[in-house]
Amino acid sequence: MRTSSLTRTGLTVIMSLVLTASLWAVKRVDLPDNFGKDDWAVSHYQEAVGYLKYMTKDQTIQKLVSVPDNLRQAAWDDFWKSFDPAKKISANEYEEAYFARVRYANENFASILQPGWLTDRGEAYIRLGEPTSREKFTMRAGGHDIEVWNYMFPRDIYLVFVDRTGVGDFDLLNTGDMLDEVYLR
Repeated sequence: MRTSSLTRTGLTVIMSLVLTASLWAVKRVDLPDNFGKDDWAVSHYQEAVGYLKYMTKDQTIQKLVSVPDNLRQAAWDDFWKSFDPAKKISANEYEEAYFARVRYANENFASILQPGWLTDRGEAYIRLGEPTSREKFTMRAGGHDIEVWNYMFPRDIYLVFVDRTGVGDFDLLNTGDMLDEVYLR
């Protein structure tokens, strides 16, 4: 009787540890309230430039990284001016939308190994925005969970993500359908 009580207690402890560990297993990135704003970008310049990887070429990123400290604000402003749809001096809606997508990706698509913005689902969300439709298929008996995202622009695109490991690390299967030159809608 004592052995079965210990076994049950031990099993409960193990199950509690597994459940607790799985809650902590996702790689979280805590972003400050001013994330993506000019004051944050200039004070965290290298990090801010790194977040631009889905919307510009490596040469542009290298050029921005090499800017001297005293010219960073001007370089940051110049970079975003070319994307400003309203050509306003105040808030750039494109910049705000981009960093809002990065934040959303971090909060919703993190995996065990990577923050959300570096996962395949995070990249797709940042580049293409909210899909027109999203379907989830939970598989059983050794299968894999699948998510299918559909975008209806500029043509009908289906992105298929599969969780091969069973722990929420979704990989994009059809990378050829990811539009490298499409960043934001």
